[in-house]
Amino acid sequence: MKFFQYGNEGYKSILDPRTKLLLLIVINVVIIGTGFTGTDYVLRVICAVIPFVLFLMIRRFRTALLYALVCGFMLLAERFLFPSTHGVLNLIIVITLGPFSRILVGYAFAYYMMCSTTVSEFVTAMKRMRVPDAISIPLSVMFRFFPTLAEENRAIRDAMRLRGIRLTGKNGGLLRQIEYEVVPLMMSTLRIGDELSAASLTKGLNAGRPRTHICHVKMEIWDWALVLLSLGFLFYMLVLR
Repeated sequence: MKFFQYGNEGYKSILDPRTKLLLLIVINVVIIGTGFTGTDYVLRVICAVIPFVLFLMIRRFRTALLYALVCGFMLLAERFLFPSTHGVLNLIIVITLGPFSRILVGYAFAYYMMCSTTVSEFVTAMKRMRVPDAISIPLSVMFRFFPTLAEENRAIRDAMRLRGIRLTGKNGGLLRQIEYEVVPLMMSTLRIGDELSAASLTKGLNAGRPRTHICHVKMEIWDWALVLLSLGFLFYMLVLR
């Protein structure tokens, strides 16, 4: 059983989208609802390691390294810095690092989910779960919207560099950034939304009748192992804790 496979777009995780969705929910519940000592801290570390391993599996080595450095610092701060400081200093540290440490892991896993899940796989998984089209279609459009918007932003920045436009130094400023970057990005956002909506209609997502799927979505042994791990986390959070 392979944990990843090679395709036209490189290495892609073969975790089922339903497993990823469950893990996304459970990781956020654990990270937000647990403390910084004892079993709570162990669960936080386990949840933090999962995105790192999955980034390595899809060959996002640079992302995995950056995530490991930032998340490692956050975990060490939670374990040693938060309890060892008091008064105003502790308040400042908790206010500055606390919210970021609670959203970092969930954001990293959501980013992995966006990178490793195609729209076809997601729509097929939602159909297997009997999710209504009113929910699955907007979510499937969202899966393509944010990556496309990021690509458009990179294209705008490349065009600015090609024309010698710099937003730093003397020529920088909020107004110039709005003029040269924000306004084109907003116009691209409208165009991308229209194009994605047209693509959804072309693929018959609003046909109102059962559709066939050619992508393979199946729960494998790794999926069931992670599902059991997620259920164990939820049992601890809701019962034992």
